Amino acid sequence: MSATERDNGVQSEPIMDGATDATNEEKLHGLVQQVQHDHGDEGAGVMADHLRDRLDETGVEAEDPASEVE
Repeated sequence: MSATERDNGVQSEPIMDGATDATNEEKLHGLVQQVQHDHGDEGAGVMADHLRDRLDETGVEAEDPASEVE
């Protein structure tokens, strides 16, 4: 994060060590947890909208349910 971004209160990248090393699945899980914490009391529809927004903002890809092994 640049000094200008830090001074303006803008976070444009992860700040925790190892955040950029996470797999897409781990990043997706983290976003789901964040959205649930921030918007869990607003209902599933609102949470889904915020999760789609966060996916777009971060570039994390949604998992394809058909690709999961049972």
